[in-house]
Amino acid sequence: MKADGEYGEFFPISFSPYAYNETTAMEIFPLSKAEVLAKGWRWQDNLPGTYGKETIKVADLPDDIKDVNLEISQAILACEDCGKNYKIIPQELSFYKKLNLPLPRRCPYCRHLDRIKRRTPQRLWQRQCGCEKENHQHQGRCENKFETSYSSDRPEKIYCEECYQKEIY
Repeated sequence: MKADGEYGEFFPISFSPYAYNETTAMEIFPLSKAEVLAKGWRWQDNLPGTYGKETIKVADLPDDIKDVNLEISQAILACEDCGKNYKIIPQELSFYKKLNLPLPRRCPYCRHLDRIKRRTPQRLWQRQCGCEKENHQHQGRCENKFETSYSSDRPEKIYCEECYQKEIY
């Protein structure tokens, strides 16, 4: 392995028991099926899941969590996006009732993908501090430069650590 330069490296992807689209790599570095196959990696067309076994239509779910009882935990629902079946467990129902949240109309996997899409990209941009406060010991705009996962075309105002600490304390 040392002679081949493989020692200390991760196992090749060809040894993986999972296809690319079954791993978290797909969430962080999304590739199309064509791109994955061009690299010689595996792709799973029929991802596991149960379909067509729903006992209640999502459209028939009450909009207000106060109208939902524990019997919903026995029902099988179908995601309004992908059609995959899912259930609401009693602990989950208790959480929704406590926070007065409506029942989800989408499966846990589709909701997880939504959270992934809201993350900042896995990339860093060079930015200058956006602070222009006079009481932060700098004239005009702060000169500090740093790397951040927020690109310069985003609307958020990004502060350096010193200005941020002064702003919150």
